[in-house]
Amino acid sequence: MRRIDQLILSMVSDESLRNAYLKADRAKFLPESSAKFAYDPEFADKPIPITDKVNTTALTLGIKMLEYLGLKRGDKVLEVGTGCGYYTALIAEIVGPENVTTIEVDPWIARYAEERLQDLGIKVQIGDGTLGFPGNSPYDKAVIWVALPTLPCLIYQQLVNGGVLVAPIGTQKTQNLFRVFKADPPRVEKLDSVIFMKAQGLCGFYD
Repeated sequence: MRRIDQLILSMVSDESLRNAYLKADRAKFLPESSAKFAYDPEFADKPIPITDKVNTTALTLGIKMLEYLGLKRGDKVLEVGTGCGYYTALIAEIVGPENVTTIEVDPWIARYAEERLQDLGIKVQIGDGTLGFPGNSPYDKAVIWVALPTLPCLIYQQLVNGGVLVAPIGTQKTQNLFRVFKADPPRVEKLDSVIFMKAQGLCGFYD
């Protein structure tokens, strides 16, 4: 077992997420020039470039966010910000590929990810993820891989009652990671301090 595997598995209590991590090859989702860093312990807490403008979320943080979601087989999941597709693959391994809706604003990145998700049969939607994807709603879970200036109310509305949303929110360079449970009233938990790229789109940033 790789050193980084021991680190990641020690962080994860959910057996289905542990199995998904061991099954999906992160190197497959990175550019050839960066693939050697996929399981390098020195990059466990660091983002890895996909292009000069887009990085993949650091492995420890990405895994932690998926654990916060509490994914279960059969959950319908909305993912905003497909990126390289690695976390999409982990989600699909747990809930089933047919239950994953993933949306990416950058057409080139969307095609890049879709090529690497072919084995799972996942189509990457191209569009403004800050609006969610109402066509496949309602969702049990939603995860957002870009920073938003405020709670994404449109995505929240697309959850089932009892659904869970995990998203980085904040207007500064450093954001806070929140977990929101859809209920009456909603329950909001502040989890970690994080740094994500700012979301593009109607409900994103304009600077």
